[in-house]
Amino acid sequence: MALVALLVSTACTVTPEPTAVSRTLEWSAVALPDGLNPSSLAVAGDTVLVGGRSTTGGEHPGLANVAADGTVTPLALKPNSPYAKIADLASLATDGSAVYALGRAHGGAHSNFRWTTWHGSTTDGLVEYPQSFYTFGGWGAGGLLDVVLTSDGPAIAGSWSSPDGTGLDTAVWLLDGRLWKRQKSTGSALANTREVQVAPRAAAAHGSTLIISGSVITFPDGVQQSAALWTRSGPDGTWQLVRLPDPGHTSEALSVACAEACWVAGHVDGQVALWRLADDGTATREAALPGQPVDVNGPGPRAIVVQGRPGVLSSTSGKTTLQLRDERAWTTIAAPDGTVQDATVLGNRLYAAIGDGAGTRLWVAAL
Repeated sequence: MALVALLVSTACTVTPEPTAVSRTLEWSAVALPDGLNPSSLAVAGDTVLVGGRSTTGGEHPGLANVAADGTVTPLALKPNSPYAKIADLASLATDGSAVYALGRAHGGAHSNFRWTTWHGSTTDGLVEYPQSFYTFGGWGAGGLLDVVLTSDGPAIAGSWSSPDGTGLDTAVWLLDGRLWKRQKSTGSALANTREVQVAPRAAAAHGSTLIISGSVITFPDGVQQSAALWTRSGPDGTWQLVRLPDPGHTSEALSVACAEACWVAGHVDGQVALWRLADDGTATREAALPGQPVDVNGPGPRAIVVQGRPGVLSSTSGKTTLQLRDERAWTTIAAPDGTVQDATVLGNRLYAAIGDGAGTRLWVAAL
């Protein structure tokens, strides 16, 4: 009996499946300069970069540095083209010193996005370097997703028309001096085929690895959309398609956050989903994540990592929820009302841009 008791006791000490608990968190709004509406966040050393657009004195791009003690420092911006002067800085990438940004503004007869590219530093601010119209526009243009910074340099992910007329391929641009040049997608996992259509939605970097998240659409028995990643290590590496497991009938991967491991947030059949991406390129779905409905047509869930613990911020019907895992439980925490636009973590502090349009604010909470 003593042996049986010991075996039972030992078995019970095995790390249990996380359960769900609820708690509250104190959120504070960060006052940003010039009425800045935040769209993008990036950790820059011991501060957080906040990019967006301000409506104070007319629409214009805005960028600020937020320190851990709450000090907010505006950074200088030098636009050199008409659309840059009204751009929303929708994506940021930094290594703590160099900063790259992607701006967008509606324009033209069809009010499509006009993209602008920026480069600078966390001390001197950013300068816009105009590109030719056909770099990101023209008959073959799709859209742009994110600018990212790998250990090999910056990259922009987006989409571009397939030369064989099968739709929009996933596309990547690399920086050559001050000019962005689109790389060839044909013949790689980024390209469409008659059997598989690619649908990229976001991009991230982890060391030398560029990660594009989204979905693939297949037609074996009707139309099925399944969450997927495309990964490439190094600028000369081969693109690999990673189909995420347990994709349900309709799913997408919409953001990636990396520390020791990379976590991928998205949705499966209308519910928040989270996957862990291993170094060998394989992925597993976090089955213990409590069910949480999500707006599938919104910006999408944002993956975060807090001191090695995965989490996800998601929104539905104007309400945002944080789900955070520790060794024993998934914790569900109410976040400020609105739609989450972006989120990042600095130390034990979570920063989140939540809201809609001009009503978006930057919130911070200590975890």
